[in-house]
Amino acid sequence: MTSSARTSTGLKTKTFVYENFQGLDTSRDITSLDTGKEQHLAKINNAYSDWRGQIVRDPACRFRGGEYRVQHVRFFGKNELVWAERTGAGINFRSEREHILENVHEAAAIVTSTVFNQNVIFAARARPMYRYDGIQFRRNQSPSADLLRPAYVTSIQRRLAVAGIPGRETQVHLSRVDQDEIFPDDEETDSVSVLRAGFIDVANLLGTADQITGLGSFEQNRLVVFTADKAIIYRVDPDLTRWVIDDNANINIGCASHNTIVNAGTDLLFCSRSGVHSIKRSEENGILVYSYSMSDKIDILYRELFRSVEDPETISAVFDQDTAQYHVFFPQPGGQVCKRLTLATNPEGGQAQPKFSTGDFLSANCGTFLGGTLVLGTNGGVYEVLKIEDDIEGAFTPDLEVVTPLLWHGSLMETKQTTSMIVQATGKGIIEIDAVDLNGRTIGSLVIEVNDTSDDNYFQDVPLSKQYERKWSHRYLAAQYRFRTRGGGGLLRIIGFAVTVRAT
Repeated sequence: MTSSARTSTGLKTKTFVYENFQGLDTSRDITSLDTGKEQHLAKINNAYSDWRGQIVRDPACRFRGGEYRVQHVRFFGKNELVWAERTGAGINFRSEREHILENVHEAAAIVTSTVFNQNVIFAARARPMYRYDGIQFRRNQSPSADLLRPAYVTSIQRRLAVAGIPGRETQVHLSRVDQDEIFPDDEETDSVSVLRAGFIDVANLLGTADQITGLGSFEQNRLVVFTADKAIIYRVDPDLTRWVIDDNANINIGCASHNTIVNAGTDLLFCSRSGVHSIKRSEENGILVYSYSMSDKIDILYRELFRSVEDPETISAVFDQDTAQYHVFFPQPGGQVCKRLTLATNPEGGQAQPKFSTGDFLSANCGTFLGGTLVLGTNGGVYEVLKIEDDIEGAFTPDLEVVTPLLWHGSLMETKQTTSMIVQATGKGIIEIDAVDLNGRTIGSLVIEVNDTSDDNYFQDVPLSKQYERKWSHRYLAAQYRFRTRGGGGLLRIIGFAVTVRAT
């Protein structure tokens, strides 16, 4: 968006405004992303574009507990946590009530969990299942489950469902209703109860040598059985005789990691080899169930992150219901660094295309959400994510980094002479700005201090609440701008910026 004006010296200028930021777009080259309005970005790290189009710094975090690398975390009660932590000797189970079970699995084991009968049920491939009831960790007493030793676990229609069973890779075993320690082989052979345990075998439905890669629950009574290349949905009932395949579902995309399968409102989100997908019911007829890709804009970035992980099953995700954000964690080789990809949808509804950003703050490996509280598992314990406006003592605040694509300010051929730069921001912190030209040479830099005062920070619905204008006299054909923050706490937003160019 541009506007023309004359300065006090009579020079004619044009102002190029960049606003309504749309997050990352790696599907196009950085030379072709200069749009001004609805501006996409080349990088947005430890921040996100909200539904208003503002760049918002990620919220601060406060320490909750633990000291080792947290591989998996789950709420077992109201604001009470239990997690699996990796040490040099193996994997421990630990809770905030100071209960611990040491060296449960070898360090390479991938833990999954669900909540059933007010207990957290843990599973890991070819390892015994465990449960935690808030008092103690206890091994599952089912002889059948001890033989199955499944990799994946979920709960559906008052039954515990398990899959990823060594030697039975296409089977899903479901427990007896309201029982997590009675599975099919534990039942009496002459039992006729419709509430008894049972199993599903999808081998002859696949038509290939594919295997189950994850389980999820959709709506109230749909069990989604994922393989590497597709998903099959069953309508499950406490009555075993009423289990049936949902013929209205046609999903030809598979899941790469069970721990990425999460419910998001009425949808089911998951990660495949190629991107982030959602399973949802058609709004047009209310009958058809289908999947669609949500990450086409960042397909190249997603595949780069996916390939950077040694084992795709270590990828995990969490959905923050309050902010409508889906966070995906990609552990990097060596175990010290983890990269995060965040999908932000519109919490008010009505936004078809999500906005993406990245993060590396605290190198979070996993997360869980319940009752308005988002918790992250890191290499140094468990941290609670605060609200974006919270600025409390002892909290850790990330430093954001935002990089624009190459901005041409109109012509692709003419060299521009800039005169000033305006940054519209609210909050508290220091914003450092620098720019490079087409050849990567540094053009210049600025430092702007954003003050948390009543004149620029308390008009929630008023855009452009304060302008920070600085002299910016440089010549270039195109420039790539970088914004970084340091210091401050609480809510910090970059609403937009503008570059004034001398007209020719």
